[in-house]
Amino acid sequence: MNRKGKVKGKSNSQPMVKRPPWMELPEGIWPNILHRLGAVEILETAEKVCSKWRRVCKDPSMWRVIDMWNLGDLSDMDYDLEVMCRYAVDRSQGEVVDINLQYFATGQLLEYIAERSGKLKRLSIACGYGMVCERLVEVVQKFPLLEELSLTHTTITIEGIEALGRSCPRLKLFELNNSLYMGSGDYFDNEDVRNEEALAIAKNLPTLHHLQLIGNKMTIKGVEAILDNCPHLVSLDLRLCKYVSLNKVLSNRISGRIKDLKHPHDSLAGLEFSFEACGEYDEDQMSDDY
Repeated sequence: MNRKGKVKGKSNSQPMVKRPPWMELPEGIWPNILHRLGAVEILETAEKVCSKWRRVCKDPSMWRVIDMWNLGDLSDMDYDLEVMCRYAVDRSQGEVVDINLQYFATGQLLEYIAERSGKLKRLSIACGYGMVCERLVEVVQKFPLLEELSLTHTTITIEGIEALGRSCPRLKLFELNNSLYMGSGDYFDNEDVRNEEALAIAKNLPTLHHLQLIGNKMTIKGVEAILDNCPHLVSLDLRLCKYVSLNKVLSNRISGRIKDLKHPHDSLAGLEFSFEACGEYDEDQMSDDY
């Protein structure tokens, strides 16, 4: 009771809940912040935080770049990476331009992507091994705007390289790093076999500016063919190409054209993936003459 004899009523007002400071950030900054998480974190965590984040995460512009990787055992995961990748592609509504798949790509997934990603400019596949090799022939034909293709521990057939040449006239960067490279053996003692990938690249991909062939089995014949037929080439990575012996004449030719050359003996420091030898590695087969 107050001084006037009136009973003091109880307040019905609820205490105000203070919004966290990050909720006050400008709307336009959220896509930039959330995009750094990667597709898995966005789908599994970020979009479940609040309605604002959920709205941002569903915007097709958030899925122009899809970066997904598997660093564990697929059977131990609570989610299916392939299903999640398909979901991410669907969310892009055909606007995705850059896809990176590490350790879980399949031929079926690539086909799904190809049917829905006609604007794709960059495709990177790591550790797909033989699972995607045959499908690449059909898949690359549906990427007419492709400018960069990176394959690490993922093979492509000669027919696939030919399809790249026919269907991807804008291709400027090609990385084919499959080195678990082989040691000595009758099959690879054939020079034509050793150079078949390099010759296919030289014949079919004349628009290349950047070429990385870590651990390729080619010889000097393959290098010369690439130099003869890829006039726009400015960078060439020959690390672990153990059959390439660069004599002084070829070294001078390369140095006059190629701004960024990695020699067979150059360090692999800084590379994301391991390139350990399969079979015996003979240092004497590699020339120091460069």
